Amino acid sequence: MTQVLLAIIGLSSGFAVAGGVFALVLSLKLLPHLAGITHTAKHIFLYEDTILLGAAIGNIISIFEPSVASAAGQPILLLFGLFAGMYTGCLAIALAEVLNVIPIMMRRAKMQKGSGIVLTMIALGKCVGTLAQFYFHWLP
Repeated sequence: MTQVLLAIIGLSSGFAVAGGVFALVLSLKLLPHLAGITHTAKHIFLYEDTILLGAAIGNIISIFEPSVASAAGQPILLLFGLFAGMYTGCLAIALAEVLNVIPIMMRRAKMQKGSGIVLTMIALGKCVGTLAQFYFHWLP
């Protein structure tokens, strides 16, 4: 009985967290924004399906904790890291865009030009920091 109760609590908690994440992605209008930028609005259902598939696979990996490194090898881990980083970066930039962080920062710094350079440097800094973290095995 205890195991059943723990399973129900765990599933309910997982549903609540997943619902919160999807609500954040929807409220940021991340998918329509990306589809508009890339001119691929006709594939919006494919975007939604791949996000749901990724969430389902992520949940399975989280629950059963398979050894992905030994089962799939380094190329699959590299591909997973690339896509996870792209998703995290898009989510962070979308959140910053919704909160108007970039324009406010540019106005406070009294910058008239160079917003593209600033955004590129932010992205490169995130990339270099992530690579250094994985290379030197630094903990967050």
